[in-house]
Amino acid sequence: MTVVSDKTAECERELLGRAAQFAEHSDWRELTVAALERVAERQGVDFATALLYDRLLRSAEHGPFMERLERLSKEDTRAPVLDATVVIAPGAFYVEFPHTGADGRLLREEAERFGCRSEVVPLASFGSLRENERILRDWLLSRPPGNVILVSLSKSGAEVKLALAHADAPEVFRHVVCWINLSGLVNGTPLVDWLFAHKLRTCWVRFLFWVRRYNFKAIHDLARGPGTLLACDLRLPQHMRAIHVVGFPLARHLTNALARRCYRRVRHLGPNDGAGILLGDVCRLPGHVYPVWGADHYLRPRGCDLRGLARGIFLYLHEELGERGADSSPQGPAASRVKVSV
Repeated sequence: MTVVSDKTAECERELLGRAAQFAEHSDWRELTVAALERVAERQGVDFATALLYDRLLRSAEHGPFMERLERLSKEDTRAPVLDATVVIAPGAFYVEFPHTGADGRLLREEAERFGCRSEVVPLASFGSLRENERILRDWLLSRPPGNVILVSLSKSGAEVKLALAHADAPEVFRHVVCWINLSGLVNGTPLVDWLFAHKLRTCWVRFLFWVRRYNFKAIHDLARGPGTLLACDLRLPQHMRAIHVVGFPLARHLTNALARRCYRRVRHLGPNDGAGILLGDVCRLPGHVYPVWGADHYLRPRGCDLRGLARGIFLYLHEELGERGADSSPQGPAASRVKVSV
């Protein structure tokens, strides 16, 4: 899964070994998108991906968490009861194309093994970010008391980010004890610029969206860079944890034709997940980062068990929330309402 296993190909082991011995950028914080782009120009995108992965694994901030989740994902003990509701903020086109995993079905099935209730926020299948942000905020505000584990997938990660940007976020997210951000487009994607760089391409996509009655403006919303809707910093309420799961593929891992095309379109900017997320962006997010070696945007690594990943996350939350307990609730405007009793 994330910590390199015995199944890792020899060429990948050699690549990771080279990255570990690389004299530059010993601290993962130095590996910004710009720095990774420079490394990729000299050493190749695969090497830059391996370098960032190595530095995260060796870091005090993320390494122990990565190894702990890896250990928990392999445990075959009976799933304990987790006193929480797993709430899915589904990804783009989850109604039309549930086979992509955007509907969160796998997470809901695994949550059921932990005795968790699960619900899906009724977001528009490809609505504007502002529209879906309002739906999410209203839905969270209307919830009864009780622990919530919020799971966002791809595009809905951006909608969670916008909801968190409001001054009343501690109140809106008062029941959310953890946000699990799966391949979230929280900073947007350079693929938007690629799309609008050619008029004919733009017209063709606009026509397809018109035929299917999708909101074409939602594509503009996902632009990356200064002055865009998603250019704001991600802020978390004091009481809320965050786990950011992102694929770290090499070019050889991209067996899907669409992922290969998307990867090539932005590879000049450095490591990416095959759907336009720049890996250097993810590492700037507050919370824990969990890079999945060999996985693409859809978190479908070859030879890896995604149910094991989900299980590891739920076991981690069971341990952490149980340790925190109701008597040690964090301080904050809405902290008194967050009661953890696992």
